[in-house]
Amino acid sequence: MNVGYLHRGRSPDASVFVVVDLLGVLAAFVGVVLLGVAVGMLTGLSPGLHVNNVAALLLATRGLWAGFLGLLVPDIAADPATIGILLSSFLLATAAAHGVSSLIPSVFLGAPTEDTALATLPGHRLLLAGEGPRAVALAARGATLGTLFAVLLLVPLRFVLSDPIELAVRFRPWSALFLVCLLAAILATEFRGRHRIRRGLRAAWVQGLAGLLGILTLRGPVPLDPSLVLFPLFSGLFGLPTLFISLRSASGRIPAQRIESLRRLSWGDARSALRGTAAGAAISWLPGLSGGAAATLASIGRRNRAGPGQFMIVLGAVSASTGLLSAAVLFMIHRTRSGVAAGVKELAGDPAAWSGFGIPGTLVALVAAASLATALAAPMAARLARRIARRWSTWDPRKISIVSIAVIEGLLFVVTGWPGVAIAAVASLVGIVPVALRVRRIHLMASLLVPVLLTYLLPAP
Repeated sequence: MNVGYLHRGRSPDASVFVVVDLLGVLAAFVGVVLLGVAVGMLTGLSPGLHVNNVAALLLATRGLWAGFLGLLVPDIAADPATIGILLSSFLLATAAAHGVSSLIPSVFLGAPTEDTALATLPGHRLLLAGEGPRAVALAARGATLGTLFAVLLLVPLRFVLSDPIELAVRFRPWSALFLVCLLAAILATEFRGRHRIRRGLRAAWVQGLAGLLGILTLRGPVPLDPSLVLFPLFSGLFGLPTLFISLRSASGRIPAQRIESLRRLSWGDARSALRGTAAGAAISWLPGLSGGAAATLASIGRRNRAGPGQFMIVLGAVSASTGLLSAAVLFMIHRTRSGVAAGVKELAGDPAAWSGFGIPGTLVALVAAASLATALAAPMAARLARRIARRWSTWDPRKISIVSIAVIEGLLFVVTGWPGVAIAAVASLVGIVPVALRVRRIHLMASLLVPVLLTYLLPAP
């Protein structure tokens, strides 16, 4: 940060004022990060709210925020660059906390976002096995490890995407082929054991239905904001069918949830988190793809072997690494791959070229904000999940399913209106198909991958 207070001549010992000013900026930085954690926890626990909504609101009111920060630290009132960095840090902290806390409604309510859709399935299985708190704690552990690995990948990723390798430019003509291969790889997971041909054809049918639904929803004349349309789509594909199935098969009570600490970190945990981070790094610079696609990429061929617990670690790492690296990519190739990155570009300005091994100061602040926010939000989410679980096991599972369905439908109506409710209803019918055909529900991610594929094959004029 360019503070520049040594030249103001306030005192014979101007260095004292430098210390005071830097301490003020540091205090403001910690304050905006803590505020970001609070906002991110709130939005994550509220299905339908997204970090992009926070980014839009922040951009619309940044003048008020700048004035507020100027009152807290008067010396930065005339320094828009520092204020932009502080507001960007708030946005990164919000995104980090949101990614961790959004896994709680996915596990306990079955209310997924695009980033947590795949978490609904293993998370719900762990909940019915009495391990709901463990599911959230494992995802929080994955987010912490994913943030650490993402920080370690920053410099190597810069050399890969930018000078000298220039992968971001070289890969673009192959993006469509990559998506086709990704869909094919997901389909290939069904070709095992007995009746592999039959299962493969059924899975292809599911991908076709999901892809058609995605095209109609994401590229059709749907009267919804693009940042909102994924909520009803993925609630219908993943959340509501899981609850309908639970409602039909529920008996007795949900098993008592075991409230216990996680075992020590193992190499298996680290490998799962590293796999999720690698997928997040790949998706963070590919146009049009985000956390859900990264989770799909990381889960190919591993989910059944690793088990639901390790899969939750993968998803936590995917969420954390994608959010952080999507913002970092702005400094590497000067392109925005997420709403948060676009907000950072507006707030902090288009960054200068990042050359050499040294990380730009603005990016250092953003990385510090995301890391601190994750370190705070992860244990908070695990602790909150334990508190929820203590009450959850005293409820009848049918009542929980009914209440969860009512909550999701109510949120859909409040956030998206009748168009969102209709999209969720149609998506629910598609979401039940893989269950009826006994194929993996990961094929439903074609609802996102196929429309993105079309953006490459049929670019807008």
